[in-house]
Amino acid sequence: MLISLYIKNFGLIDEVEIEFGPSLNVLTGETGAGKSIVLEALRVTLGGRAQTELIRTDRDRALVQATFDITLLPGVSEQLDQNGIEMDEQEPGMLILSREINRQGRNPCRINGRIVNLAVYREVAGLLVDMHGQHDQQSLQLADKQMQVLDRYGGAEVLNLLQASENAFRMWRKHCQLKEKIISHSRERQQRMDMIKFQMEEIDAARLAGEDEEELIKRRDLLANAEKIAQLSGQALILLHSGANRYPPAVDLLGEAKKNLDELCQYLPGLKNAQDNVYSALCLLEEAARDLASCQDSVEADPRELNYIEERLVVIDRLKKKYGRTIAEILAHRQRIAVELEELQALETDAAGIEAQVEKSYQEYKAMAQQLEAGRLEAANRLKQAIEQELTDLAMSSVQFVVQVMSAEPCPQGQNTVEFLISPNPGEPLRPLAKTASGGELSRVMLALKSILASADEINTLVFDEVDSGIGGYTLQAVAEKLEQLSQTKQILCVTHAAAVAACAAKHYLVKKSVEGQRTITSVIPLNNEEQRIEELKRMLGGDQESHALLEHARDLLRDRLS
Repeated sequence: MLISLYIKNFGLIDEVEIEFGPSLNVLTGETGAGKSIVLEALRVTLGGRAQTELIRTDRDRALVQATFDITLLPGVSEQLDQNGIEMDEQEPGMLILSREINRQGRNPCRINGRIVNLAVYREVAGLLVDMHGQHDQQSLQLADKQMQVLDRYGGAEVLNLLQASENAFRMWRKHCQLKEKIISHSRERQQRMDMIKFQMEEIDAARLAGEDEEELIKRRDLLANAEKIAQLSGQALILLHSGANRYPPAVDLLGEAKKNLDELCQYLPGLKNAQDNVYSALCLLEEAARDLASCQDSVEADPRELNYIEERLVVIDRLKKKYGRTIAEILAHRQRIAVELEELQALETDAAGIEAQVEKSYQEYKAMAQQLEAGRLEAANRLKQAIEQELTDLAMSSVQFVVQVMSAEPCPQGQNTVEFLISPNPGEPLRPLAKTASGGELSRVMLALKSILASADEINTLVFDEVDSGIGGYTLQAVAEKLEQLSQTKQILCVTHAAAVAACAAKHYLVKKSVEGQRTITSVIPLNNEEQRIEELKRMLGGDQESHALLEHARDLLRDRLS
C-alpha cells in the first residue's frame, strides 16, 4: 500500500507530501491545476522516464519519493532478497523508493536509501502499483493487450501453458534454423572439413609432441662444428696434459712448481698461500684436462644426424609460418581445429535426422498450442460472463460482450489471436471493441476488467486517471459505486472531475494552483472536514456557486456516502 508521496521542485510543485489512506483516495481540482503533475511524479517515482523538463524552473534538481507498506506483499520481499536489498530492522514492512532528477543528467534511483540500477528499481516498483490512464484505455483496443488480459484471467493454468508454448516454439525454431544451416552451408562445411583434415594430417605427420626446438638448434650447432671442436679440444689437451715435441705439458710444469714450493715452505712459512694457490691451479688444470678429454670423446661428426636435425627444423619452421609462433601454439591450433571438426561432423550426422527433429519439435509445439487454445476458450467464456455482469453494474445492462479466440499462424504465444467484441445496445451486431466503443464505454470496460482481475493480483494499489471520462448521469453514479466497491479490497488513487466519484472517497485532496511572489505554485490540500469537502463538491457540480440548491445537492452526495 502507498503510504505517502513526497515531491520537491517538480513541475509547478515546490514541496509537498501527500499521505494516502488504504481505500479510495481522490484528487480533484480545476483543469490545469496540476493533478497530472502529481500523477507524473508518481510515475517517475515508479521508474517512469525522468526528463529534466520536469525540474522546477530555477532549480538544479527535483526529488520524488514514495513510501510503501509491503507487509502483505511477499512477492516484493522476495524480489528485494534476490537483489540483496535489506529492509529497515526498525520498520521491516516499510519500503522507500526515491528518484532524483538532475539537470546534469545523473538521476540516481534508491531503494531504502541504497542506490540501484534502473532495471532493478523498475522490477521492484512494478510489483507495487498498477496505473491506468487514457493511454491504458486506448491500449485495451490492441489485439496483443486483449490476449494478455485473457491469459492473465485464465490464471496459473493458462499462464503455465503459455510459457510451455513459448519454450516449445523456441525449440522448434531452433531446429528449423539448424536445418536451414545444414542445407545452406553443406558445400562450405565440406570444404572446411577437408581443410581441417589436411592441417591436422600435416601437423600429425611432423610428430611434434615432446619436441624441443631449442635443443634441436643446440644439437645442430654442435654437429655442424664437430671437426673444429675436436681440433680445438685436442690442441688444448696437448698443451695442458700431453705435451708436444720438446715442450712439457702445463700439468707437469705446475707439478714441478708445487714440489719446489712444498720444500720452500719448510724454510719460508709465509709462502703457504702461494703453495695453496699453485695446488689449486694444478687441481683445476687436471679437471680441465679431463673435461677436454670427455668433450673430445663425445663430439663426433655425424652427417646423417645433422641432416635429420636440419630437416626437422625446416619442417617446424614451415608449420610455424602457418599455425603458430611456437611448437606449443601449433599443437594448440591442432586441438582447436579437432574440436571444430567434431562439431562439423556432428552437423553432418544431424543432417540425416534433422527433418525428424523439426517434425517432432513442431508436433510438440502444436500440442502445447492446442492445449493453450483450449484453456483460452474456457477462460474466454468465463471472462465474457464476468465482464457482462460487471458492465451491468456499470449501467450497461443490455451489453453483449464476446471474447473471440481465433486460429492464427504459429508464434511464441500459440496459434491464436484474441479480439474483444462488444454490442453496447440491443439490436446492434457485435463489433470489435477497437471500432465500436466510445471513450466512456472504454473507461467502463477497463474498470470492469480491473475489478475482475484485481483478485488475481498481488498488487494492491491501483491508480485511475479520469476513469470517469466521457460518462455522466446514472452511469457516473454506477462507476463511483464500482470504485468504492473495489476500494474495499484494493487501495485506489483516482483523479476525477466527477462529484459523484469524489463523494465516495475515504480521503479527498484538492489540487490547487496559485501565484505567490510572481511564481505559480501547485499545492495539494487534504480536505479533512465535511465543510471543505462540500465546498469542493459544490465547485465540481458547477452552476451558480451561490445556489442554495447546489449546496444542498453537494451535502446530500456526501451525506449519502457518510451514512
